[in-house]
Amino acid sequence: MKRRTLFFAITLVALFCVEGIAAKKAPKTSGPVVHSSLSGVILDKDSNEKLAGVTIQLTSTDQKIYSNSKGEFKLDGIEPGTYKVKINCISYKDKEVSVKISKNQDEKLKILLNPILP
Repeated sequence: MKRRTLFFAITLVALFCVEGIAAKKAPKTSGPVVHSSLSGVILDKDSNEKLAGVTIQLTSTDQKIYSNSKGEFKLDGIEPGTYKVKINCISYKDKEVSVKISKNQDEKLKILLNPILP
């Protein structure tokens, strides 16, 4: 009797594990693919120099990216809507801009950052 109960318990645990693995591998179907993006360039306001390593974040989402060595950035797969974009970099004043993203549109920004010290 104890063996039968133990076998039943092990079978039950294995069944739940297999169902959990299958559920994790199931594709998510959350709707149509969004092709909207936000890109741009970050520049020093005084020298017009391109700034690398600047943090660009959509504040109402978890999307964050850093500008490359040419001061450029691109965020893909953005749902249509109006967003606040927070930009910050060491030695520069933080900046926040509002941007409207339309369906299947590539929105481009040119952001000028003010140095903290003159």
